[in-house]
Order: sequence, then C-alpha cells, then structure tokens
Amino acid sequence: VALQDITARKKAEEYLRYLGTHDVMTGLYNRAYYEEEMKRLGGGRQYPVSIIIADMDGLKEVNDQFGHQAGDKLIRRAAEVLKAGFRKEDMIARIGGDEFAVIMPGTDNSVATDAMERVQTLVELNNKYYGEPTLSISLGVSTGETGSDLEAIMRAADDDMYREKRVHHQGQ
Repeated sequence: VALQDITARKKAEEYLRYLGTHDVMTGLYNRAYYEEEMKRLGGGRQYPVSIIIADMDGLKEVNDQFGHQAGDKLIRRAAEVLKAGFRKEDMIARIGGDEFAVIMPGTDNSVATDAMERVQTLVELNNKYYGEPTLSISLGVSTGETGSDLEAIMRAADDDMYREKRVHHQGQ
C-alpha cells in the first residue's frame, strides 16, 4: 500500500511540475519556462543563439467568424506545425494567446532562416490537410553572438516578425 501511495504522489508531483512549465492547450513550454530559459542561456556558452518569434495571423477573425473553439483548434494546429518544424534541441514556447517563441541555442541565422522556411512549408501542408479556417503564421528571427543581450535579440526578432506581418496583410 505504501509503495502505491508513493508512486501516486510521485506522479502527482511530476504532473504539477509539467503544469508549471507547459501550456496545457498546446503541450508546448509556457511563458514562465521561456523566461527562465532566456535567463539561463543569457549567461551560457551556447552562442550563437537564434530566437524566432511567431505570431498567428487573423486569429481574432477566426474567433469572430467560427467561434473560439475553432480559434483554439487553430492555435493547436500552429503548435503542431512548430513542433514539426524545429529540432528536438530547440525550445518552443507559447508566450501569449497567439504568439510563440523558439530559442535555438548554438544556431546561426542561416540555420534559423532554413527552419522558418520549413515551418512555412508545413503551414501550407497543414492548410491542405485541414482546409478552413486557414492557418497563417508570421515569423521573425534575430541571432546573437557571444555576450549579446538575449532580450534585445528577442525584441529584434519581434520587430522582424511585425515586418513580416505587414507583408502578409498587404497581400490579403
């Protein structure tokens, strides 16, 4: 009986640890974990570090037109695409309602750019498979060398993503 009790308690502790570091809807890491990882990597030796910021396009319109359940499905589809588009060693987090961040330690800008292109190809495949509502993601990247401020790199990636978002909106 005591052995069962310890096993159940260990499983409960593992689950609580998971909930503290993961977004329940997508299974990706959450913002708190992302921020901790940024601090940890900021003092580390895994440079260059590339950060990609991803933001879904048109989620509000999907929620308005199809309902929040459809919007939630679209968020999960975006997470699916991001998981498939990056390597195991890349840390992918949902940091806001429709915003994601990817930290790629030991990765230069060309490798990060290749990953972004892979994600856009996967978005197209995802849309062929699922149809409506259409998934669209704007991505931005920035890379830092040894001693770079990761927060500044994240802001630069965010700025790059917003430039991409403006291009997406002009094309619609």
